[in-house]
Amino acid sequence: MSAPTLTITEGTTYGFETTWTSNDEARTPVDITGCTAQFAITPASSRRRLVDCTTENGGITLDGPTGHLAVRIAPEMTAGTYSSAWQGARYELRVTFPSGDVYSLLRGQVELIQGVIDD
Repeated sequence: MSAPTLTITEGTTYGFETTWTSNDEARTPVDITGCTAQFAITPASSRRRLVDCTTENGGITLDGPTGHLAVRIAPEMTAGTYSSAWQGARYELRVTFPSGDVYSLLRGQVELIQGVIDD
């Protein structure tokens, strides 16, 4: 599913949440119990990761039965990284089931804004 452009200020915490629901009329939450998730930002021209959040590194938390995912990009992931690599950067959020099935839930563009305060 295509998602909105994310605008992140360099060196600050950025987070978002989403709930994965079925396409049926009831919009039933997809049970993601036992799943892992990965969120990555890459430059437009390569697969080199500018940001990598996972359930394993604590950057993503899941609430299995409700299909809820929360992504948190820590300030140190973007601090001092403002460069041309961020022009046209893109992101993707994937969920992997214990069976090995992998689903791409969100994809879109990212804009990194240079911070005014340099800590």
